[in-house]
Amino acid sequence: MNNARRTAVLALVKQEQNGYSNLVLAAALEREALSPKDKAFVSALFYGVTERLLTLDWALGRCLAKPLQKLDAPVRAVLRCGLYEAKYMNTPVPAAVNEAVSLCRQLKKSSASGLVNAVLRKAVGLDVSKAQFTGRAEELSVRYSVGLPIVELLLEQYPDRTEQMLASFFEKPPVTLRCNTLRCTPQELCAKLAEEGVKVRPLDVPGAVEAEFSGSPAATQAFREGLYHVQGLASQTAALCLEAQPGETVLDLCAAPGGKTLLLAQQMGDKGRLLSFDAAENRLPLIETAARRCGLSCVSVAKGDASAYDPALAGADRVLCDVPCSGLGIIAKKPDIRYKSLEGCEELHTLQLKILTNAARYVKKGGRLVYSTCTVDQRENQQVVRAFLKNAPEFRLVPPPVVLEGALTEDGMQTMLPGFAGPDGFFAAVLERA
Repeated sequence: MNNARRTAVLALVKQEQNGYSNLVLAAALEREALSPKDKAFVSALFYGVTERLLTLDWALGRCLAKPLQKLDAPVRAVLRCGLYEAKYMNTPVPAAVNEAVSLCRQLKKSSASGLVNAVLRKAVGLDVSKAQFTGRAEELSVRYSVGLPIVELLLEQYPDRTEQMLASFFEKPPVTLRCNTLRCTPQELCAKLAEEGVKVRPLDVPGAVEAEFSGSPAATQAFREGLYHVQGLASQTAALCLEAQPGETVLDLCAAPGGKTLLLAQQMGDKGRLLSFDAAENRLPLIETAARRCGLSCVSVAKGDASAYDPALAGADRVLCDVPCSGLGIIAKKPDIRYKSLEGCEELHTLQLKILTNAARYVKKGGRLVYSTCTVDQRENQQVVRAFLKNAPEFRLVPPPVVLEGALTEDGMQTMLPGFAGPDGFFAAVLERA
């Protein structure tokens, strides 16, 4: 396991230099010749430290004579890994400490081995639940390891729901599949996957299936046959609200990686025109490959800026704009988001309104527009929709046709809070043009 711990530590050092956790870890695992067991250990340790970073740093900071950030990056990572192992991975304290000290020597940081030994033995006994903090926001930030700006925002907008949301970010989200209804029924998909050793169960949202895979969800024969794609339940709900129909012209303006496009094409019975756009050209092959695998012929994929008007797209029956956002609803899936500063959010809100306003220009009279995000920030959700409606009297909110159990609804707007309406936070507003 020494090589595995070293791999995790070096990956954490790399991530501190501003890398995305999933990409940093993937590169580290590819670089090292590790057994499957060691790879699983590295992943658990790396993501565990990433998720619990503020809690770990709080404990370590109380046992150091100088700020943690003043230590060499490898020593800082060794301390975090050692403390995480001892507190959250059931590694006996003496073993976790000894491994951390040994790792210091491997990394040619022998001079820090005494400090690591002393600090870990003291820090492991600290209990954040018994600590005193300056206020509620600081306490929740440290206890649930989410940056103070995010906690303060959640407390302001959801004072009675914040702690349950924060707690839910530690829960591993289940894998949710979208059945390709053009090729099988959800019941047939469940039977097929069960034959392949996958634990499955259909969900209340029509066409949705929850599954437990021993390996990758893309490794099954059912996946290769295009019988399903992986898509969160909240994301499915937002796309279903468009109610795309066979023979219509439908636009998906911010489409990558393509889950909503696949769902819409299946709703349409693969009949009509579904134009799928994304501004990131390198992500377009993801949509094209998925559409081919699922046997969809009505999908056309192209690079497109959702904020810039293209007159050739006018007259669409239905338009979906799942806009760029802060991602505050999917922290359980993307732990990097925990520590976002929220700086520059005004520019983001401006872009969201611009995309929604532009998308509305494509909708024909009597057509439908769905605006969605994977955040719970009301400034990106309800406030953007209301700002749009002030200048678009021809549009009105209508009740969402699909509502996830536990979601908050207001007019035609649905907010799915993590920990209340499933593991993901999502927002969808349904608008129709008179």
